[in-house]
Amino acid sequence: MPGSLVREETAALFFRDQLLTAMDHQKVATSTFTECYLVHLLAGFARGERLPAREPGFDEMPLAILYARALQASRFERAVLLRATADTALFVSGFFAESLPGGSGGIRYYAGLGGRAYAHLGQEHRPEDPAGGGVFDELAARFLQFVDVLAEIAEKTRLRTPDSVVRLYERWAATRSPRAAALLAEQGITPVAPSGDARH
Repeated sequence: MPGSLVREETAALFFRDQLLTAMDHQKVATSTFTECYLVHLLAGFARGERLPAREPGFDEMPLAILYARALQASRFERAVLLRATADTALFVSGFFAESLPGGSGGIRYYAGLGGRAYAHLGQEHRPEDPAGGGVFDELAARFLQFVDVLAEIAEKTRLRTPDSVVRLYERWAATRSPRAAALLAEQGITPVAPSGDARH
């Protein structure tokens, strides 16, 4: 129906505008293919289409189980499960980092899992679809950078309470995100790595 097509197009245009604004602000450049992929990822999650099915005994399907199943699945099912793992890890890390279990280590865990899933997808797509493989390769290699882009979209109106500032610092401590550091600086906070922390 024409009405539903307009609504879907409007959602895609909205997220494209948000994505391009955040990427421009953070001086992040990417291919048109990756940009399109991220727009459709955001629109899909907004419609609730990309959430993994629940596992009996869990409120939601644990991503580690989804990833393990993907590695043991047939080629077609493997691609579907790897994509669900990677997309969910990216979206949740960008929009709901403060809700991740494991404190500041949650983002690193999701980034590792999502990055590996995208890397597997890149390897599988490369022989038959170089453009598709390139998108997944880029998402794998720059996972945390794209988390920052999604986080900017999510944070535009959320950085208002002391708790949100603490969560932002925890995000910076876990990832050394330039975006998180800049937001902390806007709040008058200069993040300092704990002594003995050799990460750069």
